[in-house]
Amino acid sequence: MSLALDTSVLIDIEKENQATIKSLRDILAIHPLFPQLPFISYFEFLVGIKIRKPHKYQEIVSFFNKFNILHTTNKTIEILTELKIKYDRLGISLSLADLLIASQVIENQLILVTKDKDFEKIEEIKKIIL
Repeated sequence: MSLALDTSVLIDIEKENQATIKSLRDILAIHPLFPQLPFISYFEFLVGIKIRKPHKYQEIVSFFNKFNILHTTNKTIEILTELKIKYDRLGISLSLADLLIASQVIENQLILVTKDKDFEKIEEIKKIIL
């Protein structure tokens, strides 16, 4: 099964956080397929880079463009709708970005790798929280 990387993990890779990089290497030893990026994770990451490191933007984009970017489909919308309704009815507040990431993870049968504990609330996804 392939992995999807959340924004929090992308930020740590860019910052060369050794603990996250080691954890990711260990996970990749078990799940060797090249990780994928939900489009909203990549978007959030690029916004941060444009603001924090505009001088390194092209270099960073060149590295992360090696990853497959997951794009939305009609199925993504259906899953997103169901998740939003379910968690709103349960009174569980989740950001639209997190729900969109979860939708793409479900649709593409991926395992989400994240540092964001909010994903613990979403029971439908397979996840590894660092």
